[in-house]
Amino acid sequence: MEITDFDKKIEEYSVGEDFEPLKITFKIKPPIYINSPWIHFDGLVNYLCFRDCLGEDFYCLPSEVTVDTTPLMLPLKQSVSEGYSVYHSSVAIYNQSNLMMDTIYKRFTDKETYLLTKKQQQGRIHTNRGFFKDFMINYPILLTDSLTFYCNGDKKELERLLDNISFIGKKTSIGSGKILMVEIDRIDEDYSFFKDNHVMRPIPIKFKLPIFEGMTIQRQSFKPPYWDKNNMAMCYVPPNQIQLGD
Repeated sequence: MEITDFDKKIEEYSVGEDFEPLKITFKIKPPIYINSPWIHFDGLVNYLCFRDCLGEDFYCLPSEVTVDTTPLMLPLKQSVSEGYSVYHSSVAIYNQSNLMMDTIYKRFTDKETYLLTKKQQQGRIHTNRGFFKDFMINYPILLTDSLTFYCNGDKKELERLLDNISFIGKKTSIGSGKILMVEIDRIDEDYSFFKDNHVMRPIPIKFKLPIFEGMTIQRQSFKPPYWDKNNMAMCYVPPNQIQLGD
């Protein structure tokens, strides 16, 4: 497919807009690997909508260019202030937040021989560089067995999308962050921005918000994809839940 074909699919993609305050609870099998203090629910939904939008073409994305997902419609309410658009979607609340370190090893074994080209099968396998490189890395983990998100979204659409995810967090290919159950409950108030006088997601300071004691300002991404530096601004950010474990 051409990049214009991906763009067309994204522009034509639509989801429900029957928004209401929701609480989403993930029951998971620990551990969960992380590379940030926060797991963003709108980032997760953006990934699921992108995959839903493209279907099988999601697994044939071009490697030389990045597909722009900015126009992608999500089943989440948005608020706009001075050109900044933010989804009503919190970061994860961990029921246990002790941080520990795990060591991950990767080495070439005979299980990977089917990946070798004919030329590689006849020569030496380089395990000090390239695709088959051996490595040992330390990665932060949480032993939490529950994640809670708050959002203002379309319950029916979120149920459909979340039914198609089995793991959450990083390094899911080795079995971490296995999702055992997802519960979506209607609630009376929208806690996606604030709860108990705490910021629940990165919110650009251009938004006119009530100021609470202890609020922190950092330069952070405020919308998905969160790796895109074009989405960064000075933001009010949630408090750090992470505590160093033993």
